[in-house]
Amino acid sequence: MASNQSDPSLTRSSFSPSDTAMLEALVPGYTLISRFFVSYLQIDPTAYLQYFVALAVLSVSLRYIYNSVSGFFMQHFVSYAEIRLDDELFNHVMWWMSRQSFMQRTNHFVAGVKTNGYWSDSEDEGSDEDSADEDSDIYDFMDDETEIQSQANIISRKKYKPLKFTPSQGRHFFWYKGRPMLLERQQQSQTARWALYNERLFLSCLGRNSSLIRELIDEASKEFQNRDGNKTIIYRAQRHSPGDSFNWLRCMARSPRPLSTVILDKHEKQTLVKDMRRYLCNRTRRWHSNRGIAYKRGYLLHGPPGTGKTSLCFAAAGALGLPLYLLTLNSNALDEDNLYTLFSDLPNKCIVLIEDVDTAGITHSRGKTGTNRSKGSDSVARDTEEASAEDDPPLDKSEKDGITLSGLLNVIDGVASSEGRILVMTTNHADRLDEALIRIGRVDMQVFLGYATQENIKDLFTSIYMPMEGDLPNNDKAKITTKWSNSHSTEKGRNDTEKKEKKQKEFWDHLESLRSRIHPLAAEFASIVPGGIFTAAEIQGYLLNHIDNPELAIEGAEAWAQVLQESKRVREEKFA
Repeated sequence: MASNQSDPSLTRSSFSPSDTAMLEALVPGYTLISRFFVSYLQIDPTAYLQYFVALAVLSVSLRYIYNSVSGFFMQHFVSYAEIRLDDELFNHVMWWMSRQSFMQRTNHFVAGVKTNGYWSDSEDEGSDEDSADEDSDIYDFMDDETEIQSQANIISRKKYKPLKFTPSQGRHFFWYKGRPMLLERQQQSQTARWALYNERLFLSCLGRNSSLIRELIDEASKEFQNRDGNKTIIYRAQRHSPGDSFNWLRCMARSPRPLSTVILDKHEKQTLVKDMRRYLCNRTRRWHSNRGIAYKRGYLLHGPPGTGKTSLCFAAAGALGLPLYLLTLNSNALDEDNLYTLFSDLPNKCIVLIEDVDTAGITHSRGKTGTNRSKGSDSVARDTEEASAEDDPPLDKSEKDGITLSGLLNVIDGVASSEGRILVMTTNHADRLDEALIRIGRVDMQVFLGYATQENIKDLFTSIYMPMEGDLPNNDKAKITTKWSNSHSTEKGRNDTEKKEKKQKEFWDHLESLRSRIHPLAAEFASIVPGGIFTAAEIQGYLLNHIDNPELAIEGAEAWAQVLQESKRVREEKFA
């Protein structure tokens, strides 16, 4: 009888079969669970079901109340700012956050060899290099054995990049100016593929006054920009992954190149930079606006390869303190929509550099699409002859990829083109460009950079071998001596210091002697190397092989020039 009472099949349920079927549909496995509780625990779940329902209703209600109250509190008593990844400010804030003290205490962070994964240059790498360079210069005053060991230590130390830590996904609390702040890093991944670059930052603080958040963002942005000093910031048109749109991504910050190091006629360099300065003046902008003239300026730098076209543009950007934006038209993934977007995102004052514009097939014929970029110059010339000189052929609507010359011209000089920027195009063959691309209004000045003249060769030799301030990180001899004296207080240390001082004096005497002899040496080198034959890059490459010995460079100049001339002659005959 007792065994019959414990049999699950004899247990009577307070629910009808239809109710049990409904529970089974709502809670899969309800029947099995119910039998388990009745058989082994002597508990009928149906007797407590109303309590479970009440608990579930209470949980949902509490969650609803919490969301409503927290939403109301966040809306009326909390200020927050949203920063998106596609804005450069994201990098500024992330860099600033990585340098705060709370990042040393947090246990949720992203570790890497960069400050984060969204810009390539690191502010610490430059300081490491400067420190290593300073040590290397001091090692010049050591004995050979000590110098070899010290250089080995430098190489070993520079093999490892310093680790950087940034906040991970989630919430991070920290203090700023005595007030609590919250940083929340979110990653949006609604798409099927991994959305690595779809991130957002949220900065929030208590109170309806958002001035504290604005101060933090302003401080982060200023510190990020101040770390560059007078460096030239270089951006490149890139996309994060296939299928994404093109954006300007910061790729590096380089020390400005002096215009004096660019081998070009001084008058032409001064004319170019002076014209750019005049264009950037606010008075020029108002003048264009009052007369309804588009506020744009274009330059074409043309000449043989290696004559310094890109170097001149980079030096001009450094002299004017402008960022440099690099763009190539050879990418098949770059279409006209992306090109319009890139130009519309340019700041008011910057330099846009389109290198080797003649290599993009679109610049030969207005009616051809970007699919013709892979054709040779002869094929492109035939296409140009076949195209109508006055009317553009209809474009194939199915071909969405690539850029047409008409699209490029509209971006440069169309109604919707951006204003305030300086456009610089470089080419090795200016005669291959369509006349519409280089007409006045689109290209306002053309600068030809040819082979190095006798005067250019002198200037190049002088710029390489002339001792300059800053060649040594520490030009004060007393400071270097003091540094070594403090680190060597023993008798052996004092002897080493005396040797270093002696070598240091010999080194400075060598620099002074070279400074006084540099101009006669430059004239002698220019008399050996013929002018109008070699490019500045070729001469510079030769001189860099004898960077510490100008006399040796002069001795081998004649043989080097003959060999290079012969190789050029053979190459010309081969392609004739």
